[in-house]
Amino acid sequence: MTAGGPPPVTVIHDKDDHPAWTAAAHTAHEPALGRLTVDPSPANGAPAALAHDLLYALGKRLPQGGEKYGTWADSQRPAWDAVATWVLTHHIGHLIVCRTDRLTHARQRQLLALRERCGIRLTLLWHRQVTPALRTLLEETPHHIIETLPQARIALDRTEHSPTGTPSAGQQRPTEPAPRRQDGGQWITSPAPSDGVVTNRPKRARCQGAPELAPTTPGAQPERGHDRIPADILAARLTTVAHPLHATALTIHAVTGADINQLALIRGIDINETATTVKIHDSTAHRRCRLYPLPTWTRRLARAAGIHGQLKDRAPDSPLFPLITVQDGEQLRLTSTGIRYTLGPHR
Repeated sequence: MTAGGPPPVTVIHDKDDHPAWTAAAHTAHEPALGRLTVDPSPANGAPAALAHDLLYALGKRLPQGGEKYGTWADSQRPAWDAVATWVLTHHIGHLIVCRTDRLTHARQRQLLALRERCGIRLTLLWHRQVTPALRTLLEETPHHIIETLPQARIALDRTEHSPTGTPSAGQQRPTEPAPRRQDGGQWITSPAPSDGVVTNRPKRARCQGAPELAPTTPGAQPERGHDRIPADILAARLTTVAHPLHATALTIHAVTGADINQLALIRGIDINETATTVKIHDSTAHRRCRLYPLPTWTRRLARAAGIHGQLKDRAPDSPLFPLITVQDGEQLRLTSTGIRYTLGPHR
């Protein structure tokens, strides 16, 4: 959260419900600049529907429920935990919500809670006359109301620093990215990982977390075989995974080949602060744990599970993936199936 709390809530009062106001909000949608616009789905009564709308706006795909275990996204708390994690992971500093007047009071309160939790700027578009419900919602929240379109455009274009205190992407539009290879939608398998670096652990000493490794060439593109995939396509698919823990787990699997049992042993401290190294444990005996460098394209996803753990107040040396149990191994496989990624040992 930003020092001193988040900025006051901005209410853009579009009393005549003119299309130009909504169009301006949609135009402001620039996640790479830290601005996210969401237009909530109408008449969706699912308990976590608003969280789902935000995940979609963030480019995530909701999981499909399995026959035995359903899906975490059906519950409000896990869904909003995922939203908060991705807002922080992707350095979203300004959330713009259209049609706020059509949301229930409970869902409006969820937006205020997300603002407090992530320390972000929140802009609400209200498309009718101000009502007592709006005054009640904001009575204990610092806010200001804008009632002209030119002022609204200025407010919508605010580019915030990320809640971690670093610029979300600068104050300029990012340069055009290099063209990506076309994703044919086929099943993919990540490149075979290296063997890593075996760590030495003195007898009776506790297994330490991941240190910094010497610089490598982490951004190099892997060679493509008949069943391999370029890193840019693999990264694009992994970025659509909605649950942060699953996204990080699949990313680490892609780099190291760690199976579900090994993923379950990874602790928060086993990814270093710069997300450049991960430690994979051979077993609970910790006799031949290995360090792997994390390529540049993995680092944002590698941080997501750690941010989720901080939001949930998990101790740094506790399991990084508490959901990966015998039961939730099935959920991880369902997630990999959803992005057509082969989850299995490389060796």
